[in-house]
Amino acid sequence: MSRIKIIGWTAMAVCVIGYAGMAAFIVLGKMEHLPLTQAMILAGVSAVVGEIGLWVGAGCLGLSLFKKRKALFDRLFRRNATPAPEA
Repeated sequence: MSRIKIIGWTAMAVCVIGYAGMAAFIVLGKMEHLPLTQAMILAGVSAVVGEIGLWVGAGCLGLSLFKKRKALFDRLFRRNATPAPEA
């Protein structure tokens, strides 16, 4: 597996952990094991962590799909893969 895919899947795992934490904090607040204000603040922080994981994971996994699809089209149309110019 490429490094980009590993980063993408790890970020998606962080996304799941963040959103699960958000749900857990909301449940703890509603069951009054935590004060509701504190539970909502912690749920908000967990939601932000989950959202960051979602965006990073989607970006990395989408980039790996784009590269794979571009390589397939290059083979299909018998084009030479030109390397990107370095700045």
